[in-house]
Amino acid sequence: MNYLAHLFLSGNNDGVILGNLLEDFVKGNIENSTNSILPKDVKMGLQLHRTIDTLTDTHKVVKECKEVFYPNFGKYSPIIVDVLFDHFLIKNWLIFTEEDFEHFRKRVYNSLKNYQEIQPEMLKGMINSMIEHDWLKNYIENWGLEKAFKNLNNKINKSEIDLTLSLKEFEENYYFLNEKFLEFFEELKKVCDNFLIDNKLNGE
Repeated sequence: MNYLAHLFLSGNNDGVILGNLLEDFVKGNIENSTNSILPKDVKMGLQLHRTIDTLTDTHKVVKECKEVFYPNFGKYSPIIVDVLFDHFLIKNWLIFTEEDFEHFRKRVYNSLKNYQEIQPEMLKGMINSMIEHDWLKNYIENWGLEKAFKNLNNKINKSEIDLTLSLKEFEENYYFLNEKFLEFFEELKKVCDNFLIDNKLNGE
């Protein structure tokens, strides 16, 4: 799952929202000597992120989506699907929540400004850019997806890899991918909602 889905599945707790992004910048066990000093709700955000990734990486429906891109993109197919699922989340937004998308973005951006003292500099920079350029709304447009893939190309830094070319398969298989997203995300949201309820992390 990409940024939007992780943030959406975090509920209303500021610490969980931050932890769901922070996970990409931490290593090892959540209770190791480095991570154990984090606030409890942030650590639960780390755990939620890992729960999301585990289900996504192992789910048969997600595998079917990866197979669309595997012939041309091989091991990078999961990255492509992660980004495209953010597109389908916006497209199907009202199926999963009554919260207005614009209100959601403002709420999440405000949440990400908290706990700045524990944010690595790279994460601070990413959050500032996300807010300044309003990344989360861009995934609904093809140009936004293309921009996201160009940024990933820079990270991968291999001349033979151009993830923007995956937009061809995306368009050709649009309805199939949308149906598979809906099937998977309904299940994933239930898992995350139950996680937040069980850990009393609904933000209230």
